Amino acid sequence: MKTAAIALALVATACSHANLPGTNIPANDRTRALLEAFTKYHDALESRDPTALLALAAPSYYDNGDASRGIGPTDFKALQQKLAHDFEKVNGLKLEATLKSIDVDGDKANIDYFQVLRYAVATPSGETWKSESDDARMRFVKVSGAWKISSGL
Repeated sequence: MKTAAIALALVATACSHANLPGTNIPANDRTRALLEAFTKYHDALESRDPTALLALAAPSYYDNGDASRGIGPTDFKALQQKLAHDFEKVNGLKLEATLKSIDVDGDKANIDYFQVLRYAVATPSGETWKSESDDARMRFVKVSGAWKISSGL
């Protein structure tokens, strides 16, 4: 799970009215709605708002985790418990995300992006800033007509 730190910044590349700003991703109702959901995620994360993040998650949320980083699988219930404590020692965070693609298949979708996470952690000796970067994928599913995150928080 990647909920340690995040902020959204689209890097400007070639832009036309047929594409989402700063991307080569076609602009249509579906991609705009997904970008809006991703932006809500960004805002909730930077605000360190676990309630808002949980509201963006689908009830069927499930993430396999990352065994190489000691992160096990997470379902909705585990996500709820984890988010309650994720921000306790985080004093600030930023996510810069460069969208790579948005793929929609009916009521399921993926957003692939490159992320740079920067976050400040409270330590006994003061505040320490950390940074991580990698490719990421967030999966979405429609729930009652709204896009919800089904994996990738």
